[in-house]
Amino acid sequence: MEIRDLFELENDKTFQQLNQQVNSFNTLKILRLENHEIRHSNILAWLLNPKENHSLGDYFLRKMIEHLVLIDENGSNSRYESIGKILNHSLIESHVYREVRTDKNRFIDLLIVNPKLKYIFLIENKLYSTESKNQLNDYLNFIQCEFTDFEVIPIYLTLDGEEPSNNEYFIQTYERVEMILDTILMLYKDQLSDNVYKFIEDYNQILKEKFYPNQDQIFQAVDIYRNHKQTIDELVGQMALENKQLKMELGYQFEFKMKYKNTIDYIYNHGQNILSYSFEQFIHQQFNGEVLYNAHPTTPYLLPPEWEAISKIPLREPNYWLGKGLITWFEQSNDRRLRLIAEIGPMEYFRRLILLEQLEKLGFKIRQDSKLEKARYTRFFSEKMDVNKWDDMAELTQVMMDLYNSPEFTLLRKQIAAILNNRNPVENEVSQLLKTDTIDRTNMVHIAFKKWMESKNIPENHYRVSSRLLSFKIPLFDAFKEKLGETREKWWWDNGPFLFWMRLDPPDSLYFTLEIGPIEIDKRVQLMESIKERGIKFNKKGLRQEAKFTHIHTETISIKGLNESEIIEKFNALYGNKKLQNILEKLQIIYEETFSKLE
Repeated sequence: MEIRDLFELENDKTFQQLNQQVNSFNTLKILRLENHEIRHSNILAWLLNPKENHSLGDYFLRKMIEHLVLIDENGSNSRYESIGKILNHSLIESHVYREVRTDKNRFIDLLIVNPKLKYIFLIENKLYSTESKNQLNDYLNFIQCEFTDFEVIPIYLTLDGEEPSNNEYFIQTYERVEMILDTILMLYKDQLSDNVYKFIEDYNQILKEKFYPNQDQIFQAVDIYRNHKQTIDELVGQMALENKQLKMELGYQFEFKMKYKNTIDYIYNHGQNILSYSFEQFIHQQFNGEVLYNAHPTTPYLLPPEWEAISKIPLREPNYWLGKGLITWFEQSNDRRLRLIAEIGPMEYFRRLILLEQLEKLGFKIRQDSKLEKARYTRFFSEKMDVNKWDDMAELTQVMMDLYNSPEFTLLRKQIAAILNNRNPVENEVSQLLKTDTIDRTNMVHIAFKKWMESKNIPENHYRVSSRLLSFKIPLFDAFKEKLGETREKWWWDNGPFLFWMRLDPPDSLYFTLEIGPIEIDKRVQLMESIKERGIKFNKKGLRQEAKFTHIHTETISIKGLNESEIIEKFNALYGNKKLQNILEKLQIIYEETFSKLE
């Protein structure tokens, strides 16, 4: 590493911007609060207690209860009606308790008791740990036995709304906590003491960074890492060695590392993890987290649930991947596509040979040396898909979903499962038929869409094509974007207030949507009110402050058996739909009469 490399990194504008953000002063960061679940519970206990010295009264407690109503999944809870009744009263006489010991020597994280209204809120807080066996049942049974004449409202607080094992529990998320804190910082700035305001501000920042990472900062880290990968890698290696040996040096290079240590660590940890973040989203969407996996930064991997029977076969190398004889993973290929790979590992030789021979009978090409006893790893499946934007988590996640659920890999999972469970696998001719028909149909739709975009004089940078998703924008959308600004979080590839998108759904249908994204809250509410006044119909949830995505037009059509020119005609029919054109005319009027005047 030359001194010039450090100069180039230090004078990178994005690096300096990220450095300023990463090193903003935060008392709670110094205390390492974000890494300890119990400290989050302590802060929540303080905020939830109406009698504490934060001067918020019962505001935080009331908002936490209100958000239980706002979470759709809670609508079917048998205690749902009780929430509304409780909110009709003052909550100021509530008392908050921490670490309440049960009869089974377990500890309830938070207990909120109101003896006047005869209610109890039981909160189980899960950040890093997972639910223990019968934990939620035991907590609820204990409180119901101890407080027989009280209404008990059990709450399961997690990062992403994880479903509790006991359906009597309400779902609550840290995203909602962060939303409430944001509102407090906006509304109570002049009413809170400087110390209290700063504390809440620091805690809110902890939640945003730790549990809901700033997407812009992650993308900055990705860009910096790609542009200065060798320099960052060398600096991280040197810092690790110096910390281990307590080694100190004189000179610019050592001072550079000391000055930018936190930023370099942030770039290294996040800059190479875009694949990992997307993989986590894929795991959540595909399996709801219930699968054996590892979100490795460059090769995230999992064991498909259908292959669980592989656990019965001993491994010759127990440290192989997840400790199983089969594995599948994602990686970026040399041509910048996303690749899905499946591999047989170093299993017990006799069972490994049987599996390889069965795959060979199904038409998979297996090298002869893979059948030797000394052979350890055999890749038997590989498939790639295009990725338009490698810094777009939503797109990467979708491509992972498409690869994993492709007809080829879906059939393969079933074939492997049949072999492992001593059943007859599906014949390979079916696989080939599915593969040919599906790939040809998808490519035809992509080509037809691009030709249609050209016929509409829509430039290439105003549309995207990726796997099953097609999207585009029109000049009116850019006009709104100029006045309303970008969305408050990364949304598709344009971050504008409106977008057309289509999804290719099996078997052979197109789902067409005009959607409004998560623009700044007050501007979004104003826009939705204007749209409502013009008679454009949408879900009433779109008027809520917390709303992010709202469909104002949808249509599904079949393209089964159509050729390329016929598919183009279908695109014309979708866009030329009288109802849609009426909506676009009304949006034009809304823009001219209301939003064109905004500064």
